[in-house]
Amino acid sequence: MKKLIIGFFLWVGFHQANGQVVIGPDSTEFFEDGLEEEEGEEESNEYDSIVYSENDHYWDFIRPRNFRFDTTFAPARGFYLGWDTITINPYKVDLKTMEDTINLVLSGYEDCSFHPPAIGDVTSNFGFRRWGRRQKFHFGTDIRMEVGDPVYAAFEGVVRIAKRSADYGYVVLIRHNNGLETLYAHFSQLLCYPGQPVKGGNIIGLAGSTGRSTGPHLHFEVRFQGEKIDPATIIHFPSGSLLADTFQVDKGCFKHLYEVQSAKLKAQKAKKVPKYVKARKGDTIVKIAKRYGLSAKKLSKLNGIKTTTKLKTGRNIRTR
Repeated sequence: MKKLIIGFFLWVGFHQANGQVVIGPDSTEFFEDGLEEEEGEEESNEYDSIVYSENDHYWDFIRPRNFRFDTTFAPARGFYLGWDTITINPYKVDLKTMEDTINLVLSGYEDCSFHPPAIGDVTSNFGFRRWGRRQKFHFGTDIRMEVGDPVYAAFEGVVRIAKRSADYGYVVLIRHNNGLETLYAHFSQLLCYPGQPVKGGNIIGLAGSTGRSTGPHLHFEVRFQGEKIDPATIIHFPSGSLLADTFQVDKGCFKHLYEVQSAKLKAQKAKKVPKYVKARKGDTIVKIAKRYGLSAKKLSKLNGIKTTTKLKTGRNIRTR
């Protein structure tokens, strides 16, 4: 037992000497209270307050002793009114109807240097994809990686969140000087802490497959005031370079939110429709389909009946 304890402190001392201390995801005792999904997270905090996870023991291994981040130095204060180290999206702003057009400088200045977040092939793009037996919107870009591969900060800024989450696993969110926020998910190890300044190209963690993940990869998101933007409209992933030195944020960046909203309403409506419904007097497949917002062609095929055939009152019609 003594040998194990001595070995542990030697290990910590070695990594401290190299300017880097790592605690792995197996150390769940440091995060047992930190499992929460993005939806329904806590309210945001004001600028004059600073919040750290209750699991301070974890940060004792990474951040300097007695470290406190002065929130007056939070980046992009012209776009953000708070500094929250717990909630991924505390802003709750609806940007799909925004009237303004905002031009952000992505490169060309010392504090706007860019580095691709990871080196690897894109395995899943931004947009709808099949998740099991249903379609689900994927709000980021997935990059294939091996466990332990380095993940880099995309731009200069300050780490706002570095924690464990139910969906994202070990996740990092950085607010950048240019006004964007970027999110990196499924780490095997975190190498940064909230309040840490980073430059584009700094290593912030090691790739993994924590959270809801089917294999080692990086899930990468780009956000503005909490709402997600397609990373491929900013980064050319095959070459790992920016598409342009500036980026225009307007309501067109968030038009996908209408599709997501429509899909959710459709799914909710479908859940309310029973598997079998009884035909009313004078009913046809077309009438039943209109009543429940279903496809007449699909109902016709499911029940082996022509769409115009009048149905006997009380007949069971399968809807799915």
